[in-house]
Amino acid sequence: MFRDSYDKNKFLITVEGMSANMLSLGIQGFALTALALYFKCEPFWISVIATLPLGLQLLQIFLGTYYKLFKTKKRALLFSAAAARIPMCFLFFIVLFDKIDYRLLVGIVFIYSVFSAFVSGIWTSSVGDIIKKEDRGTFFSRRFTLISMSTVVFSYIVSKSLNYTPGKTSILVLTFIIAIAAITTLVLLYFHEIPNFKENQISFSIKKPLKDSNFFNFLMFIAMWNFSIEFTKPYFYYFAVVDLNASYNILGLSSSLTAILSIIAFFIYGKLVERIGYKKLLSFGIAVSSYVVIFYFLMTKETVNSLIMLDAIGTAVGWSAINLSLFSLLLELSSPDRDSYTAAYSLSVGVMGLTGAFLGGHLANFLQGKTILIFGDSYAGLKLMFFISLFLRFYCMLLLTKVRAYQKNLYYPGLYPSIIYLLRNRR
Repeated sequence: MFRDSYDKNKFLITVEGMSANMLSLGIQGFALTALALYFKCEPFWISVIATLPLGLQLLQIFLGTYYKLFKTKKRALLFSAAAARIPMCFLFFIVLFDKIDYRLLVGIVFIYSVFSAFVSGIWTSSVGDIIKKEDRGTFFSRRFTLISMSTVVFSYIVSKSLNYTPGKTSILVLTFIIAIAAITTLVLLYFHEIPNFKENQISFSIKKPLKDSNFFNFLMFIAMWNFSIEFTKPYFYYFAVVDLNASYNILGLSSSLTAILSIIAFFIYGKLVERIGYKKLLSFGIAVSSYVVIFYFLMTKETVNSLIMLDAIGTAVGWSAINLSLFSLLLELSSPDRDSYTAAYSLSVGVMGLTGAFLGGHLANFLQGKTILIFGDSYAGLKLMFFISLFLRFYCMLLLTKVRAYQKNLYYPGLYPSIIYLLRNRR
């Protein structure tokens, strides 16, 4: 079936990514909104749940110590994955037996996030060793394309369930999908061929990446970027559902549209990034995703459906570029001591992500239900957060300009040459 172990690993990494994506989708976006409202979470706790998986990535600074508990890197990966995934399966039984308490939801997501931090650290360093540098652009674009397909399936099933069978039944469907995805990722990780520890991986320090001036600039950028994202991340769909009465059907449709358009975008970006570099593509993605925030600032009950669909298009164009380029840029800027650089990256992401989430959560609790008057016009209180987020994202674009990485200006050669370039078969 596979020509060699390299092809087998690429296949497993891709399929596991699809399962892991469906697992993570269960605690973000409109699915998180539905789950949190069912568990009667306040806006602050929604913010906490949304940011825990990212915020606790800071635990990767202890990865060197964590490695010492295991004989092989694969054992460390499998233990961490089991400890993270199995508690997520309990959500189904909690809903089934009506043990609804927001503290149970927060606790399970907390345990999942703690061990997922180690899964992410081990997986990132392993994939950096497994996937050849010359294959990364094409491989990750194809991988993200298939992950987008899994998003379409998830969004369709869950949104239809939430819209037509609201209440316990739909939440059972959601938590069942989460449980199946969790078990599937465990099985697939078991068959991965994970490179064993390198000598410098058992003991490493984040001092080296912090002394790397260029990587430090990258850390400053990624820290502020994650602060700006986590500050408002859970409140876009929350605002649409709670304040504007948007249906889960339209939210699911928008998520599916985003995923479908992302497939096209990943194909184009996979070709384009070879010419312009990951930094240029990342800057473009941030610019588009920033302008999309304006849709929510202008959104009303009369325009909610159309603007959510426009948001879906902008999200596909912007976040496809961000998702494809951010991880690859991290690998490009990292030295061979990849674990140290990954740990420093995760520390920056985690600390500022949690800070943004806690500040955003408290501010959302204060602003929810309030109205702000600007030149006599009334705006929902949460829109103030969207306005702040917009300026933070623009500031991140300025910080990114300080990072030195391969990039090349792009020019438009005409429609026909562009199509030929995108469709040609590269070997």
